[in-house]
Amino acid sequence: MNKRKSLLIGIAAAVAVPFALGAALQAAEPAKAPKAAEGINVGGGEQGIDGVIIPGPPITANDFMSKKHRDFPKGMTCAECHDVTFSTVDTVASATRQMARSSMQLSQEEIWAKIVEFLPGRERFALTTAIDNKPLATTVDMVLDKEEKVLYVVSEVGTEKLLQIRKNPYISAVHFAGWTLAEGGPKLWRSTQINGTAEVIPSSDPRFSVAVDKYNLVRVTKERSVRRFDLIRIQPEQIWYFDTTLGEGYAVYQLWQRGRTGVIAD
Repeated sequence: MNKRKSLLIGIAAAVAVPFALGAALQAAEPAKAPKAAEGINVGGGEQGIDGVIIPGPPITANDFMSKKHRDFPKGMTCAECHDVTFSTVDTVASATRQMARSSMQLSQEEIWAKIVEFLPGRERFALTTAIDNKPLATTVDMVLDKEEKVLYVVSEVGTEKLLQIRKNPYISAVHFAGWTLAEGGPKLWRSTQINGTAEVIPSSDPRFSVAVDKYNLVRVTKERSVRRFDLIRIQPEQIWYFDTTLGEGYAVYQLWQRGRTGVIAD
């Protein structure tokens, strides 16, 4: 080997060694910790996911979220980061709607199947009626007719709720199951929040006998029910189904709407 060739090999080796050492040292260095997220961590919510507050501009309840909106932890609501002006009922930025929009919705058919599973028989509800801006909440047993997508209630003739329904058919009702401070157990929650209309069906109506059979009377015979009871037929227009067990990626609030199909995003 001539001197020129030996010199070139020596230079190449001298240059390669520092690069090799540098690469080895870099590989040996511990990975740098990820940059801390912006905002103020305010702790976990009902799903154990920490909320991070990043103050935003004031908004109204009718504002839609921009496509450029930064990502945010599941379960957070608009009001946690924005001063929200709520001037109408059931608006875009209501807490319920925002939580529903924050993650995936099931199809209408899948939501209805969940509702049917949650209401398998006679279930205890709080039913709210109102006249002259005076609400009345009563506990009732409801039975879901899954084919007609309606619910039935049996009520003593002459009760206040029947009088209110005859004057104002709009009702709201809720059925709830899950953890409470008194009862303990797993911190899981499910509920149905129903908005719709109600109709009073007297025993003289041919529909009464058919519906009472579906209701499955317990306290009295069917013969006595004809003299004693009226029937309430509730037609839900929308049901908010709340479920903390749906799994990763799905919103805890799922909205079912009468007459809709597939996955709805509005």
